[in-house]
Amino acid sequence: MVSVMNLVLLFITTRIMGAENKGEISLLILNLSLAAIFSGLFGGPSLVYLIPRFRLKNILILNYGWSFLTAGLVALLSELDILPSGLGSLELFTLALLECLIATHSMIFLGQERVKAHNWLQIIKASLTVGLLFIFYFQDKSLDAKSFVNAYGLTLEATYLISLFLSTRTKADALPKESDFKSTIAACLKYGSLVQIGNISQLLNYRLSFYFLELLITPMPLALVRIGIYSASLQVAEALWQFAKSISTVQYSKVSNTKDKNVAIDISIKLGKLNYFVTGIGIIFLLLIPASVYSSLFGAEFSEIKNHFIVLAPGILALSLSNALSHYFAGVGQHKFNTQSSIFGLGITIIIGYFLIYQLGTIGAAFAASIVYVSQTIYQLAMLKRSTEVQYKDLLLGKEDFQTMIEIAKEKLGKN
Repeated sequence: MVSVMNLVLLFITTRIMGAENKGEISLLILNLSLAAIFSGLFGGPSLVYLIPRFRLKNILILNYGWSFLTAGLVALLSELDILPSGLGSLELFTLALLECLIATHSMIFLGQERVKAHNWLQIIKASLTVGLLFIFYFQDKSLDAKSFVNAYGLTLEATYLISLFLSTRTKADALPKESDFKSTIAACLKYGSLVQIGNISQLLNYRLSFYFLELLITPMPLALVRIGIYSASLQVAEALWQFAKSISTVQYSKVSNTKDKNVAIDISIKLGKLNYFVTGIGIIFLLLIPASVYSSLFGAEFSEIKNHFIVLAPGILALSLSNALSHYFAGVGQHKFNTQSSIFGLGITIIIGYFLIYQLGTIGAAFAASIVYVSQTIYQLAMLKRSTEVQYKDLLLGKEDFQTMIEIAKEKLGKN
């Protein structure tokens, strides 16, 4: 459902709004995403582990306080023109704060094993944004970046209030929990910081090029157009990750619940093969689509999507395998390898991204992204080989893998 809404949103922000508005929206979403991830330094995904062990009140106080500071920092950086947003500092502060608090509530629900509540928040957030944009469009017969900000702002307000209501429905937990506030701070920072540093680095690997494009291309309206085109190209390419992300829920569950490391490796290798096999088929399909089809779907300004996708394809294929490797390391508690991989990729992004974008514009950004994604995957493979007995040849598809793939796919589809 969320994937469908995201595709509809892509269509609205390209076909109806145009490249310049798409670029402005992409920068805003990037800033809000950075705020949400940075606010998770005292929790984030690690709240799934922390919630059963520490008092919820202490976790909420800590994360709410840090969210206010994070939103204030984002607003300040925008005011100083370090983070471009196109919004007033107060408006950006409000949006960033709501984004951070919703992210905190979502992770708390997972920590409480309230998966339905977590999923409903994602569905509501995506669906309400799309629904409000359609309402605005039928009212005014046009949409722009301001329309998106209004729709997204209302969506965040409603989603936060719903998440707040759902949080009051939590049943009392009879298990004893650590109640000392200092212990809560120490644990949240210990478990949250390592994971979130990796997540921040990875987000910048995906999107730092937006800031480079904004810096290198003048005038600003032209920079927004180029960012809009490149952003749409990335979203089309990243749609191929949905299968890998879905399969990873099976992998993470199985790996986390097995004590046999060999079994964990075997599961991850098989799912990694399934990921890159299916993603490869998707890449071939998208490459066969004529450029004119992309123009018809998203508008004439986006005729370059296919050219960008051709360059991005090797990186997308590599990341489909990387997804399985990341969930293996996370499942066996070796988060450091994922963080190291993300920081390694960010270093390459900074070194080559600016130069390639300066020389080639958005095509250069696509080249940089593809190089980084492949490099990260190679790094993870090296770490896997060093820490296990896996050989590179084990990752090659064999006849026996296809039957296993069919069985895994059936298991996943059956659960859906």
